[in-house]
Amino acid sequence: MARSSKRRKQLRESATKAAPARRSPGMTWTPALRALWDALAPGRRYMGSGGLALVVGTMLLYGLGGMVYGQLTVFMFEGFEDLPGWVAVGGTASAWCLAAAWSSYLAGRHWPAMASERCQRWRLRAYAATAVLAGITLLLWLLSAPGMWGALGAWPGLAPQSEWLLAPLPWAWEWVLPLARDDLPPWWTGTAVVVGGLSAWFFFVGHRPRAGLACMGLALMFVGMWALGGAVYHYVAGRGLAGVLEEVAALNLQSHPGQRNADTFLWLLMAWFLLALGALLMAWASHIPSAALQRSQQDLPR
Repeated sequence: MARSSKRRKQLRESATKAAPARRSPGMTWTPALRALWDALAPGRRYMGSGGLALVVGTMLLYGLGGMVYGQLTVFMFEGFEDLPGWVAVGGTASAWCLAAAWSSYLAGRHWPAMASERCQRWRLRAYAATAVLAGITLLLWLLSAPGMWGALGAWPGLAPQSEWLLAPLPWAWEWVLPLARDDLPPWWTGTAVVVGGLSAWFFFVGHRPRAGLACMGLALMFVGMWALGGAVYHYVAGRGLAGVLEEVAALNLQSHPGQRNADTFLWLLMAWFLLALGALLMAWASHIPSAALQRSQQDLPR
Protein backbone atom coordinates (compact mmCIF):
# COMPACT_ATOMS: atom_id res chain seq x y z
CA MET A 1 0.00 0.00 0.00
CA ALA A 2 2.86 2.35 0.81
CA ARG A 3 4.53 1.65 -2.52
CA SER A 4 1.24 2.19 -4.41
CA SER A 5 0.62 5.54 -2.69
CA LYS A 6 4.16 6.64 -3.43
CA ARG A 7 3.73 5.69 -7.07
CA ARG A 8 0.48 7.68 -7.39
CA LYS A 9 2.17 10.69 -5.81
CA GLN A 10 5.02 10.49 -8.33
CA LEU A 11 2.54 10.28 -11.22
CA ARG A 12 0.66 13.37 -9.97
CA GLU A 13 3.90 15.34 -9.64
CA SER A 14 5.06 14.39 -13.13
CA ALA A 15 1.66 15.29 -14.61
CA THR A 16 1.75 18.63 -12.86
CA LYS A 17 5.18 19.42 -14.29
CA ALA A 18 4.18 18.36 -17.79
CA ALA A 19 0.87 20.27 -17.84
CA PRO A 20 1.10 23.81 -19.25
CA ALA A 21 0.54 26.59 -16.79
CA ARG A 22 -2.94 28.09 -17.06
CA ARG A 23 -2.96 31.80 -17.72
CA SER A 24 -5.59 34.21 -16.69
CA PRO A 25 -7.40 36.19 -19.40
CA GLY A 26 -5.38 39.27 -18.51
CA MET A 27 -2.07 37.45 -19.11
CA THR A 28 -3.07 36.31 -22.61
CA TRP A 29 -5.00 39.41 -23.63
CA THR A 30 -2.16 41.87 -23.04
CA PRO A 31 0.39 40.18 -25.37
CA ALA A 32 -2.28 40.04 -28.08
CA LEU A 33 -2.93 43.75 -27.77
CA ARG A 34 0.80 44.38 -27.71
CA ALA A 35 1.24 42.39 -30.93
CA LEU A 36 -1.53 44.36 -32.64
CA TRP A 37 0.04 47.61 -31.47
CA ASP A 38 3.51 46.61 -32.70
CA ALA A 39 2.06 45.63 -36.08
CA LEU A 40 0.74 49.13 -36.70
CA ALA A 41 2.69 51.49 -38.89
CA PRO A 42 4.75 54.11 -36.99
CA GLY A 43 2.51 56.88 -38.27
CA ARG A 44 -0.61 55.22 -36.93
CA ARG A 45 1.02 54.60 -33.57
CA TYR A 46 2.06 58.25 -33.42
CA MET A 47 -1.44 59.37 -34.27
CA GLY A 48 -3.12 57.02 -31.81
CA SER A 49 -0.85 57.88 -28.89
CA GLY A 50 -0.82 61.60 -29.64
CA GLY A 51 -4.59 61.77 -29.93
CA LEU A 52 -5.15 59.75 -26.77
CA ALA A 53 -2.65 61.88 -24.83
CA LEU A 54 -4.46 65.00 -26.05
CA VAL A 55 -7.82 63.64 -24.88
CA VAL A 56 -6.42 62.66 -21.47
CA GLY A 57 -4.79 66.07 -20.99
CA THR A 58 -7.99 67.85 -22.00
CA MET A 59 -10.03 65.82 -19.50
CA LEU A 60 -7.57 66.63 -16.71
CA LEU A 61 -7.80 70.35 -17.49
CA TYR A 62 -11.58 70.08 -17.77
CA GLY A 63 -11.80 68.62 -14.27
CA LEU A 64 -9.32 71.18 -12.96
CA GLY A 65 -11.56 73.97 -14.21
CA GLY A 66 -14.46 72.47 -12.30
CA MET A 67 -12.45 72.43 -9.08
CA VAL A 68 -11.07 75.96 -9.50
CA TYR A 69 -14.30 77.66 -10.58
CA GLY A 70 -16.83 75.46 -8.79
CA GLN A 71 -18.80 74.68 -11.93
CA LEU A 72 -18.66 71.92 -14.52
CA THR A 73 -20.61 71.85 -17.78
CA VAL A 74 -21.70 68.38 -18.90
CA PHE A 75 -24.14 66.91 -21.39
CA MET A 76 -27.27 65.63 -19.64
CA PHE A 77 -30.63 64.35 -20.81
CA GLU A 78 -31.93 67.72 -22.06
CA GLY A 79 -28.66 69.15 -23.38
CA PHE A 80 -25.79 70.87 -21.60
CA GLU A 81 -26.23 71.45 -17.90
CA ASP A 82 -24.11 73.27 -15.31
CA LEU A 83 -23.04 71.24 -12.29
CA PRO A 84 -22.55 73.77 -9.48
CA GLY A 85 -20.64 73.60 -6.22
CA TRP A 86 -20.08 70.19 -4.68
CA VAL A 87 -21.82 68.53 -7.62
CA ALA A 88 -18.92 69.71 -9.79
CA VAL A 89 -16.50 67.98 -7.40
CA GLY A 90 -18.16 64.63 -8.08
CA GLY A 91 -18.10 65.28 -11.82
CA THR A 92 -14.44 66.24 -11.64
CA ALA A 93 -13.54 63.05 -9.76
CA SER A 94 -15.41 60.97 -12.35
CA ALA A 95 -13.63 62.72 -15.24
CA TRP A 96 -10.24 62.25 -13.60
CA CYS A 97 -10.86 58.54 -13.01
CA LEU A 98 -11.77 58.12 -16.66
CA ALA A 99 -8.60 59.99 -17.67
CA ALA A 100 -6.59 57.68 -15.42
CA ALA A 101 -8.14 54.61 -17.07
CA TRP A 102 -7.34 55.87 -20.55
CA SER A 103 -3.81 56.93 -19.60
CA SER A 104 -3.11 53.32 -18.63
CA TYR A 105 -3.39 52.43 -22.33
CA LEU A 106 -0.59 54.88 -23.08
CA ALA A 107 1.53 53.31 -20.35
CA GLY A 108 0.88 49.85 -21.75
CA ARG A 109 1.79 50.91 -25.26
CA HIS A 110 5.08 52.63 -24.59
CA TRP A 111 6.26 51.01 -21.32
CA PRO A 112 6.12 47.22 -21.72
CA ALA A 113 6.71 46.77 -18.00
CA MET A 114 3.35 48.48 -17.35
CA ALA A 115 1.40 46.18 -19.67
CA SER A 116 0.68 43.60 -17.01
CA GLU A 117 -2.25 42.02 -15.27
CA ARG A 118 -1.78 44.44 -12.41
CA CYS A 119 -2.14 47.41 -14.76
CA GLN A 120 -5.35 45.92 -16.13
CA ARG A 121 -6.78 45.53 -12.64
CA TRP A 122 -6.09 49.19 -11.92
CA ARG A 123 -7.74 50.11 -15.22
CA LEU A 124 -10.87 48.16 -14.37
CA ARG A 125 -10.96 49.79 -10.95
CA ALA A 126 -10.66 53.21 -12.58
CA TYR A 127 -13.58 52.40 -14.89
CA ALA A 128 -15.65 51.18 -11.94
CA ALA A 129 -14.82 54.33 -9.97
CA THR A 130 -15.80 56.43 -12.99
CA ALA A 131 -19.22 54.77 -13.17
CA VAL A 132 -19.84 55.01 -9.42
CA LEU A 133 -18.80 58.66 -9.23
CA ALA A 134 -20.90 59.51 -12.28
CA GLY A 135 -23.93 57.98 -10.58
CA ILE A 136 -23.23 59.89 -7.38
CA THR A 137 -22.82 63.10 -9.38
CA LEU A 138 -26.17 62.55 -11.10
CA LEU A 139 -27.83 61.99 -7.73
CA LEU A 140 -26.25 65.13 -6.26
CA TRP A 141 -27.32 67.12 -9.32
CA LEU A 142 -30.92 66.01 -8.83
CA LEU A 143 -30.76 66.85 -5.12
CA SER A 144 -29.31 70.31 -5.82
CA ALA A 145 -32.35 71.34 -7.85
CA PRO A 146 -34.25 74.40 -6.58
CA GLY A 147 -36.49 73.55 -3.68
CA MET A 148 -34.44 70.58 -2.56
CA TRP A 149 -30.90 70.50 -1.17
CA GLY A 150 -29.65 73.77 -2.60
CA ALA A 151 -26.59 73.87 -0.32
CA LEU A 152 -24.90 71.38 -2.64
CA GLY A 153 -24.49 74.11 -5.23
CA ALA A 154 -23.29 76.79 -2.84
CA TRP A 155 -19.58 75.92 -2.87
CA PRO A 156 -17.87 78.67 -4.93
CA GLY A 157 -14.78 76.72 -5.96
CA LEU A 158 -11.15 76.94 -4.94
CA ALA A 159 -10.41 80.26 -6.65
CA PRO A 160 -13.45 81.53 -8.61
CA GLN A 161 -11.87 84.90 -9.44
CA SER A 162 -8.53 83.56 -10.63
CA GLU A 163 -7.60 83.91 -14.31
CA TRP A 164 -4.51 81.71 -14.64
CA LEU A 165 -6.53 78.95 -16.30
CA LEU A 166 -7.65 81.49 -18.91
CA ALA A 167 -4.08 82.07 -20.14
CA PRO A 168 -3.10 83.69 -22.43
CA LEU A 169 -6.28 85.79 -22.58
CA PRO A 170 -5.42 88.07 -19.59
CA TRP A 171 -2.38 89.51 -21.39
CA ALA A 172 -2.99 88.61 -25.06
CA TRP A 173 -6.66 89.49 -25.51
CA GLU A 174 -5.79 92.54 -27.65
CA TRP A 175 -4.11 90.35 -30.27
CA VAL A 176 -6.87 87.72 -30.24
CA LEU A 177 -9.79 90.15 -30.13
CA PRO A 178 -10.07 90.45 -33.97
CA LEU A 179 -11.17 86.79 -34.00
CA ALA A 180 -14.34 87.82 -32.14
CA ARG A 181 -15.70 90.01 -34.93
CA ASP A 182 -19.35 89.37 -35.71
CA ASP A 183 -18.70 88.77 -39.40
CA LEU A 184 -16.08 86.05 -38.88
CA PRO A 185 -18.04 83.06 -37.41
CA PRO A 186 -19.94 82.36 -40.67
CA TRP A 187 -16.64 82.39 -42.53
CA TRP A 188 -14.99 80.07 -40.02
CA THR A 189 -17.82 77.54 -40.07
CA GLY A 190 -18.43 77.78 -43.83
CA THR A 191 -14.76 77.30 -44.64
CA ALA A 192 -14.55 74.39 -42.20
CA VAL A 193 -17.49 72.67 -43.93
CA VAL A 194 -15.96 73.16 -47.38
CA VAL A 195 -12.51 71.95 -46.31
CA GLY A 196 -14.08 69.00 -44.44
CA GLY A 197 -15.95 68.00 -47.58
CA LEU A 198 -12.73 68.28 -49.57
CA SER A 199 -11.05 66.03 -47.01
CA ALA A 200 -13.75 63.38 -47.48
CA TRP A 201 -13.30 63.59 -51.25
CA PHE A 202 -9.54 63.09 -50.94
CA PHE A 203 -10.07 60.06 -48.70
CA PHE A 204 -12.84 58.20 -50.51
CA VAL A 205 -12.64 59.38 -54.13
CA GLY A 206 -9.22 60.85 -54.82
CA HIS A 207 -7.42 58.26 -52.64
CA ARG A 208 -4.91 60.80 -51.43
CA PRO A 209 -4.76 60.22 -47.66
CA ARG A 210 -2.02 62.78 -47.07
CA ALA A 211 -4.14 65.58 -48.55
CA GLY A 212 -7.22 64.24 -46.77
CA LEU A 213 -5.50 64.35 -43.39
CA ALA A 214 -4.17 67.84 -44.03
CA CYS A 215 -7.63 69.13 -45.00
CA MET A 216 -9.22 67.45 -41.98
CA GLY A 217 -6.68 69.09 -39.69
CA LEU A 218 -7.24 72.44 -41.38
CA ALA A 219 -11.02 72.15 -40.91
CA LEU A 220 -10.58 71.43 -37.20
CA MET A 221 -8.28 74.42 -36.86
CA PHE A 222 -10.88 76.68 -38.48
CA VAL A 223 -13.47 75.54 -35.93
CA GLY A 224 -10.87 76.04 -33.21
CA MET A 225 -10.33 79.63 -34.33
CA TRP A 226 -14.08 80.20 -34.08
CA ALA A 227 -14.05 78.81 -30.52
CA LEU A 228 -11.06 81.00 -29.66
CA GLY A 229 -13.00 84.04 -30.84
CA GLY A 230 -15.87 83.02 -28.58
CA ALA A 231 -13.48 82.67 -25.64
CA VAL A 232 -11.96 86.13 -26.07
CA TYR A 233 -15.41 87.70 -26.48
CA HIS A 234 -16.59 86.06 -23.24
CA TYR A 235 -13.48 87.40 -21.53
CA VAL A 236 -13.68 91.04 -22.65
CA ALA A 237 -17.49 91.34 -22.50
CA GLY A 238 -17.62 90.83 -18.75
CA ARG A 239 -14.69 93.15 -18.05
CA GLY A 240 -15.51 96.07 -20.32
CA LEU A 241 -12.22 95.84 -22.23
CA ALA A 242 -11.76 97.57 -25.62
CA GLY A 243 -15.16 99.23 -25.27
CA VAL A 244 -16.97 95.88 -25.30
CA LEU A 245 -19.31 95.59 -22.33
CA GLU A 246 -22.40 93.51 -21.67
CA GLU A 247 -24.26 94.52 -18.53
CA VAL A 248 -25.53 90.99 -17.90
CA ALA A 249 -22.04 89.55 -18.32
CA ALA A 250 -20.50 92.21 -16.06
CA LEU A 251 -23.09 91.61 -13.33
CA ASN A 252 -22.60 87.87 -13.63
CA LEU A 253 -18.84 88.27 -13.29
CA GLN A 254 -19.26 90.37 -10.15
CA SER A 255 -21.89 88.21 -8.47
CA HIS A 256 -20.86 84.77 -9.74
CA PRO A 257 -17.25 85.01 -10.95
CA GLY A 258 -16.77 81.25 -10.97
CA GLN A 259 -19.71 80.71 -13.30
CA ARG A 260 -18.55 83.37 -15.78
CA ASN A 261 -14.94 82.24 -15.73
CA ALA A 262 -16.00 78.60 -16.11
CA ASP A 263 -17.94 79.45 -19.28
CA THR A 264 -14.96 81.35 -20.68
CA PHE A 265 -12.61 78.49 -19.77
CA LEU A 266 -14.87 75.97 -21.52
CA TRP A 267 -14.69 78.01 -24.74
CA LEU A 268 -10.92 78.30 -24.41
CA LEU A 269 -10.45 74.60 -23.66
CA MET A 270 -12.53 73.66 -26.70
CA ALA A 271 -10.42 76.00 -28.84
CA TRP A 272 -7.11 74.55 -27.61
CA PHE A 273 -8.34 70.98 -28.12
CA LEU A 274 -9.48 71.60 -31.70
CA LEU A 275 -6.37 73.57 -32.63
CA ALA A 276 -4.07 70.93 -31.13
CA LEU A 277 -5.95 68.07 -32.79
CA GLY A 278 -5.84 69.85 -36.14
CA ALA A 279 -2.12 70.49 -35.77
CA LEU A 280 -1.62 66.82 -34.85
CA LEU A 281 -3.40 65.67 -38.01
CA MET A 282 -1.42 68.05 -40.19
CA ALA A 283 1.83 66.95 -38.58
CA TRP A 284 0.88 63.32 -39.18
CA ALA A 285 0.13 64.09 -42.82
CA SER A 286 3.54 65.70 -43.30
CA HIS A 287 5.67 63.18 -41.39
CA ILE A 288 3.96 59.84 -41.91
CA PRO A 289 6.21 57.48 -43.93
CA SER A 290 5.31 56.80 -47.56
CA ALA A 291 4.96 53.07 -46.92
CA ALA A 292 2.40 53.70 -44.19
CA LEU A 293 0.50 56.02 -46.51
CA GLN A 294 0.37 53.34 -49.17
CA ARG A 295 -0.98 50.81 -46.67
CA SER A 296 -3.60 53.33 -45.52
CA GLN A 297 -4.59 53.98 -49.11
CA GLN A 298 -5.05 50.25 -49.75
CA ASP A 299 -7.44 50.06 -46.79
CA LEU A 300 -9.75 52.71 -48.29
CA PRO A 301 -12.76 51.59 -50.40
CA ARG A 302 -12.35 51.88 -54.14
